Amino acid sequence: MPRADPGRWRGAARECRRVPSYHGDVATSDPPAPAASGKGTPAGVPALSTLDRDDLLRLLDDLGEPRWRARQIESAVWQPFITELAQVRQLPARVRERVDQRLRFTTAAVASEVAADRGATFKLLCRLGDGQTVETVAMESRARGTSGRRATVCVSTQVGCAVGCPFCATGQMGLRRSCEAAEVVDQVRAAAQVLHRHGLGPVTHLVYMGMGEPLHAYEATVGSIRSLVRSAGISPRRITVSTSGVAPRIERLAGEKLPVTLAISLHAATDELRDRLVPLNRAHPLEELLGAAGGYAEITGRRLSLEWCLIGGVNDSLEQAAGLARIARRLRAHVNVIPMNRIEGSPWGPPDPAAGRAFLNRLLAAGAVVTVRDTRGGEAEAACGQLRAALQRRRHLLPDGTLGPPQRRAAG
Repeated sequence: MPRADPGRWRGAARECRRVPSYHGDVATSDPPAPAASGKGTPAGVPALSTLDRDDLLRLLDDLGEPRWRARQIESAVWQPFITELAQVRQLPARVRERVDQRLRFTTAAVASEVAADRGATFKLLCRLGDGQTVETVAMESRARGTSGRRATVCVSTQVGCAVGCPFCATGQMGLRRSCEAAEVVDQVRAAAQVLHRHGLGPVTHLVYMGMGEPLHAYEATVGSIRSLVRSAGISPRRITVSTSGVAPRIERLAGEKLPVTLAISLHAATDELRDRLVPLNRAHPLEELLGAAGGYAEITGRRLSLEWCLIGGVNDSLEQAAGLARIARRLRAHVNVIPMNRIEGSPWGPPDPAAGRAFLNRLLAAGAVVTVRDTRGGEAEAACGQLRAALQRRRHLLPDGTLGPPQRRAAG
């Protein structure tokens, strides 16, 4: 699969940092997956990963079990080698069986796993309790110099997306539904289990940049963040929430007392172009969005990020670079430039190297602080929605969101 290579932009000013993103070469496997809910447990019952402690204690009271078993159950949730309640040997078999009938141990099971970058990146297709599927990415970065080791998980908040950005693979799917908070949390648990199985360490950072618009799934986004901060011990300062620009909910998020980093998927510096690239802009134009984003930064004290998918011949002009630099200075924001992946059926793609260098140099000359995200996993179809679309070709994705049997490849 063709992919952008920011490494070819070597003529761009050296001040521009390069960090990995979720694209690269792959090997594919389909490991057996545990059920996405407890054995025989209906999908409508509470999920263990987001269950309130008081509710868990009430459940144990109802079962006639001692309350101290709550600690054993809660501890098991974040053990990466435990994938189902039956493996929690500290609990008697009768307790495991009774709790499993009343709670879902997990709501997201790994249906397919794609490894990239010599085992540093894992793209997961997670099957939810109703058979729908979402994509999750785990990316390991080794310690270098003064930078410590990190493992970042990118989660999805919706099955598909209603925003409809034409350069996004997920946007071509439309929206099926939003995720529950537990389904977001359990994507992180599934990724942690995969990292552990490959001999890697725990999850350290989270980004809400997978399928869907996190602020359209507001309750799931905020609820999952609170659960992950409380139960997984991940600092909100290590969590980034990306939005296409739902201005009223940016203002609401600012009042949640969760100092997460906010990333604005900007992609255009004028309303005329942004109306084309991010249809949500027609409801919340740039000035409204920038006002909400600036308010978020002021209230939370967190530095904003501006995401810019660089599309050849579309938003890679010097005029757009100058506009982006003005916005970045106004908001005191960091700019992340991500060369576009090629998506089957899209007329757009990455810029040529000369245009990319010129765009970056204009940003830097204007005083913007810029990071270029190197592609990792491009041939793995690792951009949001691409793995799910690829599996639709290899294993038919049925209308209800489930995966059909593997398809035979034509000879030759």
